[in-house]
Amino acid sequence: MTTVKGTDVGYEDRKRLIAQLEQIRGSKVLCYILSDRETFPPNCPGFSAQMASEPHLLFVDHLRAIGRVPQLDLFLYTRGGATDSVWPLINLIREHADRFTVLVPFRGHSAGTLICLGADEVIMSDAAEMSPIDPTTGNQFNPTDPTNPANRFGISVEDVAAYFELSRERAGITEHSDKIDVLKELTRTVHPLALGNVQRVYMQIRRLAGQLLGLHMNEDDARIDNIIKALTEKFYSHVHAISRREAITLMGDWVRNPSEEEAIIMWNLFDAYAETLCLREKFQLPAFMGDQQVRDLTVVGGFIESADNSHIFNTNLKVIQRPNVPPNVQIQVPPGSAMPLPPGFSRAYDFSIQQIGWIANQQGV
Repeated sequence: MTTVKGTDVGYEDRKRLIAQLEQIRGSKVLCYILSDRETFPPNCPGFSAQMASEPHLLFVDHLRAIGRVPQLDLFLYTRGGATDSVWPLINLIREHADRFTVLVPFRGHSAGTLICLGADEVIMSDAAEMSPIDPTTGNQFNPTDPTNPANRFGISVEDVAAYFELSRERAGITEHSDKIDVLKELTRTVHPLALGNVQRVYMQIRRLAGQLLGLHMNEDDARIDNIIKALTEKFYSHVHAISRREAITLMGDWVRNPSEEEAIIMWNLFDAYAETLCLREKFQLPAFMGDQQVRDLTVVGGFIESADNSHIFNTNLKVIQRPNVPPNVQIQVPPGSAMPLPPGFSRAYDFSIQQIGWIANQQGV
């Protein structure tokens, strides 16, 4: 079994860095790190982890072990995930801390940005990024992928809103009867219940953002509406990286730069995670497989840890390599044997996941 991780930086090394950050900040630190490592071919299982409700009980365990504290810092790195995981996590953290800060060394995107909205303070390094919070929806009524009918396309909430804005602003469609025709045209390709789901999510994300901001801002503060509108509509692209300067301009003084001492230790801690997860290197599956037809692989894809406890997002899988044989080529294979790997053919890969999920970091990865 081969475990894919980077250098020998392990939990004991990170624990020392967490303790240093706690001393500098006068706080307790909880880390939530989710890998977004790229792979070739794309989307190899385990290398990219998403925020989800699954580890909620682990957060309960970590926070109870820490106890109630005056200041809790969440050290966060994520590309996002399930928005419904955010509100329970924020409320859980606030049950255990008088004051709550999010430390963003690099990426705190999408649902990670929602976590930031629920904090009393956000500290962003010079490399830190937030992102818009306009979600993409998916349910059984979404359009199917014609190249793979088992998959369904996600629908961006703001793309639907932009379609109607396009008809109004660019095409000049303002008459009521013509607007009905615009809607009918959309429902020819998108199921009405999928569009209904889009509307529900449209309202839910704005309500959630308002609730999160209301935890630390006056509900009458005009900035709340401005922040929500900007993060859901005004950046025009879900992949726009909101820099520290943009975030401070938009959100005000509850987003700030770290002190020089904070900046150094924040980056050192993030770098330790980046080295362990090999975030600077694309995983090359062909090189890993070589000429072997079957290999076992263990991938570490995330961390929830403090100075006292550590859990990892762990994926165990079996990778099967086979030639990508053109339809007009036949290869004789003895019964019960795997297809050989003749030279000159590209390779295809099948993945059999044996185990996936959060486990105790017993190896001190």
